[in-house]
Amino acid sequence: MKAQDLARYIDHTLLRADATAKDIERLCAEAREHHFYAVCVNGSRVIQARHLLDGSDVKVATVV
Repeated sequence: MKAQDLARYIDHTLLRADATAKDIERLCAEAREHHFYAVCVNGSRVIQARHLLDGSDVKVATVV
């Protein structure tokens, strides 16, 4: 399996409640660049992540 194929199985995660907008921007940029399956963020950052990933096939996930 190639690294690019493996990337489709990765959830790139940053759940810290104190994550900054810049942290989420970086997370989403990395997910787009590497074609990860999803980003998993704190519930307070879901809207920001969805906006940053608009037009990509990267999903947004959160935990409850």
